[in-house]
Amino acid sequence: MVQAISNEQTFITNLEHFMTKADKFIKTYYSGISEENHVREIVHELQNLMSDTDLRQLEIDYQDYREQVDLLGDCDENVWF
Repeated sequence: MVQAISNEQTFITNLEHFMTKADKFIKTYYSGISEENHVREIVHELQNLMSDTDLRQLEIDYQDYREQVDLLGDCDENVWF
């Protein structure tokens, strides 16, 4: 069954993409050949990550998830066999 891509999956994909670039930046920076344009590039990637991430929606989704877990936990506690 095919499922729609969730906000969480999009966030993780964007984060993985950013981490790849950040790792490359860190290696370049500590090798001693870092230049100002490398710093600008990583700042630009940070801005892209922030603009691609809908933090408010992620927070709403997480709260919904926690409420569902709490409700299911309450149901399990109240079940009589």
